[in-house]
Amino acid sequence: MSATERVTATELAALPLFTGLDPADLEGLAQSSVRRALADGDTLVEAGMPISEVHWLERGQLALRVRHEHRWVLVSTLHAGDLLGWSALREDPKALSTARAIGPAVLISVPAGGLLELLAGGSARSELLLKRLFGIATQHLDESRAQLLQLGREGVISAG
Repeated sequence: MSATERVTATELAALPLFTGLDPADLEGLAQSSVRRALADGDTLVEAGMPISEVHWLERGQLALRVRHEHRWVLVSTLHAGDLLGWSALREDPKALSTARAIGPAVLISVPAGGLLELLAGGSARSELLLKRLFGIATQHLDESRAQLLQLGREGVISAG
């Protein structure tokens, strides 16, 4: 993995999940958040390994892959603005897929514990964050469903 640098509360406030929040409310989370730069082919997380961060892809692309029957299967290609690392927010947080950079990529990584503290705060701000997070999750699930429905519909490949 390449270089990391600190992230400010103002930079976090610019992420879609935190839009409209006062940067002062994100100061604690920013203290432990970093920006990561990955080179082409760098692995962010390995499937099955413990994870503790949620990531927003700022630039570049990441491939999410899983090992199935002794071969790699591409699950998804993530682009700028996408969120990954959902599994860090659950009990027994382990990566469900391997995330590898396709070309150079830049991410903002926040600790899952800090994000969970914001979500569990019990305030109107917490409720808004939960709704936004579930909205993002719903969108990802819908995109996965659409991708699965396309399997087998690639058409006939001929040498013609």
